[in-house]
Amino acid sequence: MSGHDDSHDGVKTPIGGLIGNTEQETAAELERTGLNVFAAAGLANSERFELLSEVGRGGMGIVYRARDRETSEVIAIKVLRPEIAQDLHIMERFKNELRLARKITHKNVCRIYDLYRTEASVYISMELIEGESLRQILNRRGAMPVEVAIDLVRQICAGLHEARSQGIVHRDLKPENVMLDRSGTIKIMDFGVARSLNAGNTLTGSVLGTPAYMAPEQAEGKRVDHRADIYALGLVMYEMLTGVAAFAADTPVAIVLKQIREMPVRPRDLEPSLPPTLERTILKCLDKNPEKRFQTANELDSALAMVLPKNESVEASRIQSRRSSFLTAGTQELPIIPRKFVRLYLSLIQLLYITFYLLALWKMHRLEYVSSQIVPGGGWLLVPLIVVAAMVGIAVRLYVLTALAFDYSGIGDDFHRMFMVFLVVDELWAFSPLLLAYKIGLGLAIAAVVALAFLPFSQRTLMRMGYKSGA
Repeated sequence: MSGHDDSHDGVKTPIGGLIGNTEQETAAELERTGLNVFAAAGLANSERFELLSEVGRGGMGIVYRARDRETSEVIAIKVLRPEIAQDLHIMERFKNELRLARKITHKNVCRIYDLYRTEASVYISMELIEGESLRQILNRRGAMPVEVAIDLVRQICAGLHEARSQGIVHRDLKPENVMLDRSGTIKIMDFGVARSLNAGNTLTGSVLGTPAYMAPEQAEGKRVDHRADIYALGLVMYEMLTGVAAFAADTPVAIVLKQIREMPVRPRDLEPSLPPTLERTILKCLDKNPEKRFQTANELDSALAMVLPKNESVEASRIQSRRSSFLTAGTQELPIIPRKFVRLYLSLIQLLYITFYLLALWKMHRLEYVSSQIVPGGGWLLVPLIVVAAMVGIAVRLYVLTALAFDYSGIGDDFHRMFMVFLVVDELWAFSPLLLAYKIGLGLAIAAVVALAFLPFSQRTLMRMGYKSGA
């Protein structure tokens, strides 16, 4: 048999003549169109749906744009991965959760229509969202203006409130599962799905949830309720407003441990322009104790409604943000440059400091003489201080150099946590040119002091420019 059988023309799909083809011809056609075999195979003989194009891929499977021949509507079809579809225990719980999720009828929640099973696959029909995920938006633009972020988070709160009224907990709320359609409306995706999969043990990443957005009680295997979604929303809000993930580490296990044991860097330390009340709201969402968080999405929504004065317009907020200085500018106001250049500049600065430290240790006898001339009788105290500062400086600079060499995604957070160490050591060394004033002149020495005094803040700005995404 070649091509496709004319008797099947009425149900031919845009992925070619799959219906009636041999296995070899079907595989060739799938390879030509770039569609995944496991996803398309179950729909090839469907008289109900016509596949149009692939929308995206995730831990559960592949999402397609499709046309429902019965209603002529364009919808989304999510085809589950075989390892999920073939696990009867997971599928039974999955169906139960989908029954619950179908009860949610709200403009901020993606509607789930039905579940279908064929010999080859299992797939779900659902509302098609034309737009971008919050992850795509964050990757493209970084931190958002306060008023924009608050509007989007309040829409998420509305969807979570409706879900809670139906007894549904999301358990995998993250930027990838939040869509923004072309009209500016938020759509929460995959309600009930993560909860179903968490009961299984055949997978790892998708079954256990997403470590970067996992509540401590969820990570510890304790009872989870809607307050876990509040915690996850706090993490999403943190990233929307700072451009940086609250927790970053080399491995998922390390991130989970941070979720359980640590608090993130305060948002205003990363974005000084954030209102203090907004910072307190975020940190309350991120309390390790569920009893101390906002107890409902409505409570969080009410707190967010009080953040900005009612008479403060969006335009006024933007004008005010443009008046920020370079040192206090929000992440969204900083220039966007490739990370490789940030790594290069920061590496050169670290090498410059290490050179200073090594020269100071090498010329220690000379420094001891000069310091005794500047501070008569106090040189014995100044020299050990220089030695200690040099040793500490070499250690932290080598750490930063290593992190930059391997492009460690958490270096931005680590640098911020250690910033006071950098600041104290670097400001001490900023006065070192005065020891050479007798050779280079007092004016040049003072100019060098000023330049070195500002260098720690330049490094902090470079870190924020290059590692604002936290990943």
